[in-house]
Amino acid sequence: MPAPYRRAFELLARRRRAPAFHPDGVLYEGRAQVEGAGPLPRGPVDCLVRLSKGIGTPRGVPDLLGLAVRLLHDPPVDVLASTAPGASGWRRFVLRPARRWGGATLTSLMPWARGGRRMVAVVEVPEGLDSPEPDVLLGRLPVTLRLRVVDRHGDVQTGTVEVLRRSSRERPAFDPVLHPPPSWRLAPRWLSVLRERAYVGSRRGQAGAPSDQAG
Repeated sequence: MPAPYRRAFELLARRRRAPAFHPDGVLYEGRAQVEGAGPLPRGPVDCLVRLSKGIGTPRGVPDLLGLAVRLLHDPPVDVLASTAPGASGWRRFVLRPARRWGGATLTSLMPWARGGRRMVAVVEVPEGLDSPEPDVLLGRLPVTLRLRVVDRHGDVQTGTVEVLRRSSRERPAFDPVLHPPPSWRLAPRWLSVLRERAYVGSRRGQAGAPSDQAG
């Protein structure tokens, strides 16, 4: 199964000339701040932020909205989140399409694990962004997103991601399996292996993919 699974994502990315999932996105630059002891490194750090539509539905149509944040530490840490019904209990582990970015809650779905501890990243978007499109922030910047890391008891870390400007950089290969917080890993292991194979296949199929600057 591993080879066909990877190949399927490769073919889909090749057909789209973009990532197999979240093909339509806009890349921004910003500044993140994390407080509290937990998986994410504490303190201020520059970051890249990509807003995207998971399936790539036509403009204005609801989709699984995705947010990728690369914290530019050395080594970098990637936080990927998708729209979910909520931030507590089972709701943080379920995907849900959204009609708009405003008021959306996004979670990492898969937790970071170390020892017996498991934690999920949660991103909350302010109200007023009445569109599901990745370019919704243009003309509204700066916009501040709320970042939390939670376990089954509640908040472990809190922070913000201030989105400052559209980026002219080439889109990075966001990958939460390759770039987790130091000493942590995505769990469960079998699902992170499948996820990494999907990323490998998608990257192989993206030769000649258009830039995010086109949308």
